[in-house]
Amino acid sequence: MNFSIPTIKKMLVVTLATSALALATLLSTPSQATAVFDETSTLYKSKCSSCHGMDGKGATAKGKELKVRAFSSAEVKGMSDQKLLDVILKGKGKMEGYEKTLGKEKAQALVAYCRNLGK
Repeated sequence: MNFSIPTIKKMLVVTLATSALALATLLSTPSQATAVFDETSTLYKSKCSSCHGMDGKGATAKGKELKVRAFSSAEVKGMSDQKLLDVILKGKGKMEGYEKTLGKEKAQALVAYCRNLGK
């Protein structure tokens, strides 16, 4: 099947909205949601921001050197959540993988965090 870019974008938005709703349902209180966000934000700062920047644009010295794509770029937005998860877990190019140190659950939280930065 061939999908147009607008159709893919709509599907992505629906998927992200559904994921956000599922997460909100799983977290019974706003304080739990805030705690998860804070934990993921701290994780992003420690593992990702040196290359991707705090804003996800990849405009850091190291990000420019490595030609990191902005999370808002068409290339990254076009990646499925599973593909982005695979990159975080296994690495890509000079980026190390975090499967052993973070695990799948924290990596999935990073996918959602990165998607939010890419908006």
